[in-house]
Amino acid sequence: MITRQLIMKRKTTKNLVALLLYCLIFLTYSCGSCGGRNDRKKTVAETPPQVENNTKISKVVFYLENSGSMFGYISNITEYVEDISELSEKPDFVAEKIKREFYFINGANKQGQSFCVTPIGSNPAVFKSKLNRNGFNCGNTKTSDLNSMFQVALAKAQDDIISILISDAIYDIKQPQSSLNVLATEGRETRSKFITRLENGDLQTLMIKLKSRFDGYYYYSSTKGQKEIHQFRPFYIWIFGKSELLNNYFSEEYISKYLKGYDNYARFLIINENSILYQIVPSLNRKGNFALDRKVKNKIIDAKKDRNGQGFQFTIAVDYSSLPFSDNYLTSIANYHINSNYKIVAIQKVSKKIHEVTAFNPTYTITVYTDKNPYGNLEISLQYGAPSWIAETDVDNENNIDEIHTFGFKYLTDAISEAYSYKNRDKKLATFKIEISN
Repeated sequence: MITRQLIMKRKTTKNLVALLLYCLIFLTYSCGSCGGRNDRKKTVAETPPQVENNTKISKVVFYLENSGSMFGYISNITEYVEDISELSEKPDFVAEKIKREFYFINGANKQGQSFCVTPIGSNPAVFKSKLNRNGFNCGNTKTSDLNSMFQVALAKAQDDIISILISDAIYDIKQPQSSLNVLATEGRETRSKFITRLENGDLQTLMIKLKSRFDGYYYYSSTKGQKEIHQFRPFYIWIFGKSELLNNYFSEEYISKYLKGYDNYARFLIINENSILYQIVPSLNRKGNFALDRKVKNKIIDAKKDRNGQGFQFTIAVDYSSLPFSDNYLTSIANYHINSNYKIVAIQKVSKKIHEVTAFNPTYTITVYTDKNPYGNLEISLQYGAPSWIAETDVDNENNIDEIHTFGFKYLTDAISEAYSYKNRDKKLATFKIEISN
């Protein structure tokens, strides 16, 4: 009995030794193999891959119209001169050592082209020293071709390069008998140039309206002749480039604070229908009674109109922080579409924390109201379009030269807007859907 137990113990011990030896060999082989794979990986990727940073501008190209109609802006140290000086030395450009190139651009050259480009170099100090009558007097100052200017500036805005065009935005047509027809033709050409460029990739157009003291001659576009004026006149800056770059470098705060002649601005861009966060806020501007469905997001249940006949009303909080549009645009009810029996009664910027909203930081609130049946599927959408100041700037004659209006401006801006509308195919900037039941 004892002998049998000893034999079994010896067998068990041998089996354990064999098992341990097998495990040791397996682990050694496995670790060696793993080490080999790691060594191979280190050999292939000794240097960590470089992460591309697409948020930096690599170069800024300035085109400054210097036809005769622009000389009045440089009669002194005007808002025009100061704003161009500010842009050429924008703090971001200086801090990040961004390369800058400066050009004058005006009428047809001797080679038969419809425009003449005069290089000024890459030194902002030299560029600023040219902002006077002597500096402007180069190229063909007698004429200008706005469409050619756009074509040149649009072609430069590629990859991480942005271009800036500064002009009075007046088409040079000189055909009094059919000036509006010619403007329409010019506008269609502008639209084509923008559509062509938009087909080649992301492009945002930031258009800034400014005004400046003007002491010089206004050259009529619709007819021959000129008029000496001493007053404020509008001028415009177009900035072309990737949306990410323009949003980062040219915020509303910078434009309105640092450009002394600032009046207004508009952004034209290719819409990516990103989801804008939103949430119903029961405590804000409420009329009637309702509850929120705990299972279905943004669904109202048990909705009842106000007992005193004041209808049914509620508010949603939204996060517009990703949209690079002005407060005026985002708070204008005219820029929204709403279905069903509801109407928008207020859009307000958030000024203090809304404690009921914890999933995101709301930037605006939208209040909707109905005095009809409140039930159904409500859809609110923020439309993409030109802001109202653009139409208010346009004038179809040159009888009264003032500081607000620009002749034929509608044809120019409609052309840009239509090009982007064609590309965007009726996409919405934001859409909010809410189900309301009893």
